[in-house]
Amino acid sequence: MTLKIDAARLQVYKAAWAKQEHYENNSKRHTLEASIAKLSAGDTAMWVSERAVQVLGGYGYTKDFPAERFFRDAKITQIYEGTQEVQRLVIAREIGK
Repeated sequence: MTLKIDAARLQVYKAAWAKQEHYENNSKRHTLEASIAKLSAGDTAMWVSERAVQVLGGYGYTKDFPAERFFRDAKITQIYEGTQEVQRLVIAREIGK
């Protein structure tokens, strides 16, 4: 679990660095890095929150535990600002250039 979280975090840092490089040094666009970070972070959040809910069993769906909120919040990250499928298409397009 820690491995997946750290990998997603590093992808976000890489995307932020690429964006900064683009604006400061007029380097290449950061579309690929941003899409990879969004896809990785959304998938990781969903994977981790699913495991948390599963560990708690039926209680994982109740509002007595924060896992329920994490699960709902993680799902919206896969939909908001471009679905996971759209991010995959953007990544494929950018790699194909």
